[in-house]
Amino acid sequence: MKRDVKLTEGSKKARRSAARLAAVQVLYQAWHQEQPIKNALAEYNAHRLGFQMDGDLYVPADGDLLADITGGYDTRREDIDAMVAGALDGRSPEQIDKLLLHILCAGAYEILAHHDIDTGIIIADYLNVTEAFFDKNEKKLVNAVLDRLAKTLRD
Repeated sequence: MKRDVKLTEGSKKARRSAARLAAVQVLYQAWHQEQPIKNALAEYNAHRLGFQMDGDLYVPADGDLLADITGGYDTRREDIDAMVAGALDGRSPEQIDKLLLHILCAGAYEILAHHDIDTGIIIADYLNVTEAFFDKNEKKLVNAVLDRLAKTLRD
């Protein structure tokens, strides 16, 4: 028997998508405020997890996936930054908007660490995150970089 999903709970897919968006926000906040990633994550969990705005209740992020992405990136930052830089096809990371760079780093970590999740799902979610903040050109860049990394890391 299928159980009803509460509006505040969201589906597993929705919570995982929310975790990817939240991970990008946490990584960006940590960079912007020059604070440790674990502190930015703690603040997110305390103040924004499943928050309500203008009467709308947002789906809470999958806490385990959120912690894994942010903590995994933090642990493997140098490797992931180098992989992303190498996949930028002639651009330097300094030329890329910092929020966009954090989208790429979160996606790169997941492609590297989560072989149990299809790359198409990972890339699609990060394209949705990109679309929330940027235009088509940035979305094309994210798709190209993450696809390039997936071919290198998963084949």
